[in-house]
Amino acid sequence: MSTKRYAGLSGCALAVLLISTAFHFVRGQDRSPPPAAMRGMDMPTTSTPSGATGAAPPAAMPGMEMPATSKPPGATGPAPPAGYAEITVAPEVQQRIGVTLGTVQQTALTMNIRTVGIIRPNETKIAHIHLKTEGWVQKLFVSYTGQKVKAGDPMLSIYSPAFFTAQSEFLSALRTVSSNPDGTADRQVVVESARRRLQLWDVPEAAIERLEKTGKAQELLTMSSPISGTVLEKKVFDGQYVMPQGELYVVADLSTVWVQARVFEYELPHIEMGMPVTVTLPSLATGQFPGKVVFVDPVADEMTRSVQVRVELPNSDGQLRPGMFCHISMTHAMGTGLTVPTSAVIRTGERDIAFRAVSADHFVPVQVKISPLRFEDRFQVLEGLQAGDEVVVSANFLIDSESRLQAGGSSMAGMAGMGASNTGNGKKPR
Repeated sequence: MSTKRYAGLSGCALAVLLISTAFHFVRGQDRSPPPAAMRGMDMPTTSTPSGATGAAPPAAMPGMEMPATSKPPGATGPAPPAGYAEITVAPEVQQRIGVTLGTVQQTALTMNIRTVGIIRPNETKIAHIHLKTEGWVQKLFVSYTGQKVKAGDPMLSIYSPAFFTAQSEFLSALRTVSSNPDGTADRQVVVESARRRLQLWDVPEAAIERLEKTGKAQELLTMSSPISGTVLEKKVFDGQYVMPQGELYVVADLSTVWVQARVFEYELPHIEMGMPVTVTLPSLATGQFPGKVVFVDPVADEMTRSVQVRVELPNSDGQLRPGMFCHISMTHAMGTGLTVPTSAVIRTGERDIAFRAVSADHFVPVQVKISPLRFEDRFQVLEGLQAGDEVVVSANFLIDSESRLQAGGSSMAGMAGMGASNTGNGKKPR
């Protein structure tokens, strides 16, 4: 046999052998058992009754399973909300994910309103000082802002030609009456008119009496402080020509001060005239100053949706100074009610869900109805829970996710296309 023919027969035999080997390998793969589970991850298996079709629900997180058909003691009540399922979480898993419980309690319903404000002078105890005549300032007795004055203390003196003329007219009328005691009543009226003119210029009565005794007109008119207090503004200087429309001083009695604060519209129902208020200042952190609400603005600010509230504070020791920043706290007692920690309620926008613990490892989702008001770190419960119930207050979003997952898995069981049955009798899709 020639060499070329021998090589051709050998090649054909080798090709047949390769094709046969490949055919037997593919047949063996079809009959091979399913692959073993990955190391460290044991997939749970369930048995499907004979003749049943559909897919098994997805596996739960390790240590977190759906409860069996028989509920544990205490797990009574209505069915879970739509889209949720009761779940069982092993204690060691609870410790790992940080599950803690809180208690539904009957507590006092106290609305605490906190805001900030600025201290202002009491506007009812402010004096804006003007002259009632005109002239030149000759001397300032109160020469700087912040100076303390008492009612009746001299503030400045002026030379006023009109004041000098008024004194001269008063003295002339007095001399006329004294020279003719039996004169008509009209002359006495002239004297009283001249006296009244000096009084309306705020000339002290003692100065008028001194003028009557001495019979000599004073060159300078001295203006006195009408109230006791602190000079907040000084707008006059030596030698200045002053007129009645010009404001010279602003004096305020700071024995009581106001705090101007703002509260939001939804807080207004909890604010009443005369209600007690506690004020604290960052600069005086150790002190608390009691006050009361004296005014609530009848008009709301359209931009901030807030309303101004005025608080009055005693300030006999002068610690509270206008312009200081302060914190304000108001408390409105609203009786008692059933409350739950705010962290226990998951607010979805459409409904509010809490997870009630019915045993050490069993949690039931409950739809609750809560009041729109919030009392510090607690919600008032109107429906869904009872006093003494224990609810999840931390890691409840993980509990919520698992409950939704379990509810979704059980609802998908039996749906076409969700996988083959795990009985071992399913056929491989072609």
